[in-house]
Formats: sequence, structure tokens, C-alpha cells
Amino acid sequence: MKTPYQTVWTPPAQMRDHNGVLLHPDTFFFASPPPEIGAVISASGVGITEELNRSRRTPILQTLLEFVLTMFSSWILLLSSIFYLFLFAILSLVVIAFGFLVGILLNSFGIGSIWAWLGGGLATVLFAWMYITMFRPPRSECSFVGALGIAHYWQTRKGIKGEVLRFSETTGLRKRMTRIYRNGLYHRTSFEYSWNNQPFLSDQPTMKQRFSISGAAPDLLVNDAYLFAQAAERVWTAIRLQRAQSEFAQVGVARFSTAKDIDLEVGSGFINVVFRNREPGRIEAQELELTTGNGDLAIRRKTYGQSSGRFNPLAFVNVVFRADEIEDLDVFLRLVNTIVLQKS
Repeated sequence: MKTPYQTVWTPPAQMRDHNGVLLHPDTFFFASPPPEIGAVISASGVGITEELNRSRRTPILQTLLEFVLTMFSSWILLLSSIFYLFLFAILSLVVIAFGFLVGILLNSFGIGSIWAWLGGGLATVLFAWMYITMFRPPRSECSFVGALGIAHYWQTRKGIKGEVLRFSETTGLRKRMTRIYRNGLYHRTSFEYSWNNQPFLSDQPTMKQRFSISGAAPDLLVNDAYLFAQAAERVWTAIRLQRAQSEFAQVGVARFSTAKDIDLEVGSGFINVVFRNREPGRIEAQELELTTGNGDLAIRRKTYGQSSGRFNPLAFVNVVFRADEIEDLDVFLRLVNTIVLQKS
């Protein structure tokens, strides 16, 4: 007899999911939020506990009937289902025939007819394994966004696994978004949100790997992983902005790291482009040329001096970054507007 679903964490009243929708009070969670992430702001569970238990109690024939009615709720789904079943049958026959052909060839060399059966059987088993692996249901996951960090748990055959990020253990977030097209038509968008493992106010990285949330979907607004990443980013951005403002008040600049050997410093009316192997390039607000496009961000100093015939190459600054190469790009751009360009 299967053990019924029993949630290990009951969301408090008014708790919302990562999309801002109120959670059902009977939402099933197989993991609870760790205390180190602080007060929980949003959470995502597996489903409604009673519905999950009812699906376990439902007779097999009724379950199959409900599945068929759901799958065949439209002509498009009906035709596509028939097509995939037909394709599966054809491919199975082809694979079995190929296995027998291999066996016949081996038999012609005197190896024995038993290889025909073994070849066909092995090929069929491998094909069935690949088919089941390709179309198996997604893993069950729980995620939490707290005031001090985030947590992600998932179920495996060996038990529950998870990872936790305390915002005190990181100093930067990088985002990557890629729109994918096939034959000129939009297919899906892939994404990755990755926090570094550099603790705040420390020079040594932790032994942990970068905490990443990634995935791909045609419509990201209904993708659980993307909604989790966005909810985490909202809380993190507020913390990162506060850190940057405090750093600016203390030392006169707010620093941002990049994937290149270049750091960026935002100051009152200027930007410093700090290189590893040359003097920093200081760009005053009136000289700054900042452009975006095609997923790139270009930072340049306007070269007015060229018109006089005298050009100082040491004063020339022209750096181009991909959007995913600058940590906390949104915070950086906000401070450029408010501190460097002093726009309201």
C-alpha cells in the first residue's frame, strides 16, 4: 500500500506563490523552508495534497479514462496523440526488424540464429528505454524565496536533494536570456540566473558552487523555474541596491564585477572602467556614451579630441560587454542614471 501524501510544511495564511497568487492552504510540500533564508516571501509546491491522494486512490481504469478524456479534449491533441502512437509503432517495428537483420547477418557468418532474437530484443529494449526517458514526467520540485536567501529542493529515486543560497554568501547575479528560433519561427526562450559564490565583505569565495536557476520554455510566464528566478531576483535586487548605495556613501563609488578582467565603478558624475593590466579609464558624465543593443552593452568615452588632430590612446575607453557578463546589470544601469547622469 502506498503512503499517502502528507505535507511537511503548511504555508501560513496570505502566503503567495512566485507569481504573486495566493497559495492554496492544502498545497503539498515535501520539504520545508530552511531557517537561514529568513521569513518566507513566496513559495512553490507540488500540488494540492487532497488531489494528489485522490489520484492514488483512483482505480486504474478510471485513471486511464480521465487521462484519455484530458488528452483528447481537442481534435488537435487527438490527432497529435494518434500520430505519436503511430510513429512509436512504426519505429518499434523498424528497430525490431533491424535487430533481426543484424541477427540474420551474424547467422550467415555462422555465429548462430540465437543472435537474431538477442539483437532484436536488445534493440527493442534500448529503444523503449530512450522513449520512456524522453517523455517521462518532470521531477517534483519545491522552492522558497525568503528575505535572507532562497532554497530549491527536488525529489530523486535516492531521496530528496536541495540547495540553499544565503544572500550573505554572494555578491552578484548574472542573467542570460536566449530566444531560440527554428526555421525562422520562434521555438522557445532559455534562461539562466546565476549567483556567484563570493561572500559579502570577504575576499575568499566559498567552496559551494554557483547557485543557478535555469530552464527553457515557449512561454516563460507559466514556467515555474522562471517565476522562481524572478521572485528571487526581486528580493536580491533590493539587497544589492542597498549594498551599492552604502558602498557609494562610504567610499565614493559602487563597484560591479564582470566576466572579463574589467571592473566598473559608479561615482557621482563619472564611471571608472578598471582594467587589470592598465590604468583605469575615468569617464565623466558629459563624455559618457552608453549604448545597448543585440544583447550587448557598450561603454565609451566620446573622443572630442580627435577633431583637434591630437589623440591620446591612453584616454580612449571603449569596452563592450554581453548583458550576461555584468553582475547585477539592472542595479548598475539604475545607478548610472541616478548617480552618474543624476537623472531623477
